[in-house]
Amino acid sequence: MQTVLKATEEPIEQAYGLALLDLDGVVYRGKNPVDYASESITKAQQHGMTIEYTTNNSSRYQQTVVDQLRGFGLKVEPWQIITSSVVAARMVARAVPKDAKVFMVGAGHLREELEKQGLNVVERVEDDPAAVVQGWYPEVTWNELANAAFAVERGARYFVTNRDLTIPRELGIAPGCGSMVQAVINATGVEPVASAGKPEAAMYDEARLLASHDGTTLVPKNHCLAIGDRLDTDIEAGNRGGYDSLVVLTGVADPKQLMLAVPHLRPTFISRDLRELHEAMPAPVQISKSQWKCVGASAQLVGDEVRVSDLTDTNALRAACSLLWNLADDENVDTAALRLPDFRL
Repeated sequence: MQTVLKATEEPIEQAYGLALLDLDGVVYRGKNPVDYASESITKAQQHGMTIEYTTNNSSRYQQTVVDQLRGFGLKVEPWQIITSSVVAARMVARAVPKDAKVFMVGAGHLREELEKQGLNVVERVEDDPAAVVQGWYPEVTWNELANAAFAVERGARYFVTNRDLTIPRELGIAPGCGSMVQAVINATGVEPVASAGKPEAAMYDEARLLASHDGTTLVPKNHCLAIGDRLDTDIEAGNRGGYDSLVVLTGVADPKQLMLAVPHLRPTFISRDLRELHEAMPAPVQISKSQWKCVGASAQLVGDEVRVSDLTDTNALRAACSLLWNLADDENVDTAALRLPDFRL
């Protein structure tokens, strides 16, 4: 687990060969592109970085995502889009016999991926499916959730595409797949066997396998970088799977969350946005128990207040995170009780 931010001597795009890049909150928000994302990704690719897009969204076809990204000016192929439906279908296919009956809650993309794996998607609980696979899509109904619960109660193995409680949309934050998964758990008392989505590391592992094409020549983990905007999905998945990670401040994560993050939610690197893929990451340096510096920025504990040199400087945030993580881990300080700087990044 991450206890201190790392540094690189070369730009991120050169230090890591494969970027496992989240979509919602990193590349786009709903239909709208995130500032600087497309040009930064294009530049990283030009410098030799391979990009795979990893998303917990289970409802969108790979080609649909490709078309949207190409609309932003990106060069991308369907194999680069690793959705939770792709991962879930491959996961279920390993757990049940070929041509096994599967009841699904989800959109056409999930059905297509299940059928690609040789599984038999059935419409009725009375068909006695061997597994239930639950995904997210906007038109999900109570009847679908009820039938998923009935099948689980009858003994079907329960898989889900992801457990995100929320999902960012154009108008704000909406209930995600995990909120509806919780409804089935509440009805049955049964937890899913596995989740294809982050914060489990299965998506990153599967992405490395799919990127190899031949299924054998995997990119080493230490050459892979998980990039996302959520600590409790993207970053936790990296930590669970042993991947370095970078959090961007263009989506859900904010400076306060970062400063107070517990070890399993801490990223390897912090970036304002994807432009910093082209930069080397600076090393935070401890000056004393109560002070850290990062390049020309500093963070210091004065009484019960954390003070930083510049509320608009990402390096000051890096110094503040290093200070607070060290205080929490090594000095047993209740950092949540401190007065924290109000960054404007």
